[in-house]
Amino acid sequence: MFNHLANIFKRIFSNEETIVFSLVILLTLIIFSLFIGVLTPFIISIIVAYLLVGVQKKIATYNVPDNLATILAFSIFIITGAAMFVWLIPLLYVQLQSFVLDIPRLFNEFLNFLSTIPATFPDLVNSDQISVFFQAVSSELNSITQNIVKSSISGIQSTITVLLYIILFPILVYFFLFDRRNIIEGILKIIPGDRAMLSQVWSEMDVQLSNYVRGKVLEIFIVGIAAAILFASFGLNYGALLAVLVGLSVLIPYVGAFSITIPIVIIGLLQFGLGSQFYLLIGLYLLLQFLDGNLLVPIIFSEAVKLHPIIIILAVFIFGSMFGFWGVFFSIPLATFIKAVWNAWPGLS
Repeated sequence: MFNHLANIFKRIFSNEETIVFSLVILLTLIIFSLFIGVLTPFIISIIVAYLLVGVQKKIATYNVPDNLATILAFSIFIITGAAMFVWLIPLLYVQLQSFVLDIPRLFNEFLNFLSTIPATFPDLVNSDQISVFFQAVSSELNSITQNIVKSSISGIQSTITVLLYIILFPILVYFFLFDRRNIIEGILKIIPGDRAMLSQVWSEMDVQLSNYVRGKVLEIFIVGIAAAILFASFGLNYGALLAVLVGLSVLIPYVGAFSITIPIVIIGLLQFGLGSQFYLLIGLYLLLQFLDGNLLVPIIFSEAVKLHPIIIILAVFIFGSMFGFWGVFFSIPLATFIKAVWNAWPGLS
């Protein structure tokens, strides 16, 4: 038995590079697990810089010098960020503030609607079930209220942290974009020995990662703008806030689309009631989700490695439990990274 395990170990760690590569992965996991909160602005800056590299390469295809293309790409980032900071973020803040202040009224209207269900659908729901539901909702509401109070106490500290991130963000993006070659070379110098397997993994991951990150950003914009147009045409309350949430929901495969549908249904139901306008709104929204999953995603991610939906959902839950939001965001790239490592690892593929 011991000899069998020793042979498996020797097969997996057949050379020095496999041992070094394993230590690098283990060290990276430990760092991210312990310091994920501190590293958040760095992760966001790296993602944005990676996106801007794609923009810079696209601009360079029009016979623009690399330095000028990089400056133009960074200028696009600054202009876009300024537009969001001046227009979109204040709009979202106003709608979020309005929603928070409107929660008691919405909650009472929702309870009133639920109380009419037994009379409308006596065969499906009875009054005892509604009473049990009211008790459960009341207990949950008390815990939510306590959490809001605790969050309000730490609100000043959070505001200062956000302002610090806003100041540091463009600076970090600038260095990651303009000095990326020196940064990459410095990281590679730390890794000793032969880097043939690392080069193979990176060459496979670079195409997939760029396709995923840039494709996701494009999908967020398309789905978010389409949702904003849909909600605005119906005059749906908190339309801009919901549209942004719909766009961001594509970051979480399958689960995100289901989660964001619930508040849209509730708000639409309370605003329009069970009428034709409500059914038309939900029907068009579901059509948008259908077109996103069956038309937009295949077009944008046509070059991505195909992963089974079960693998994607499993990756979302595993990496989400390990790294929180960033684990969910990078669930597909991490799954494809594991596949790339498996293909490159000596003796496994």
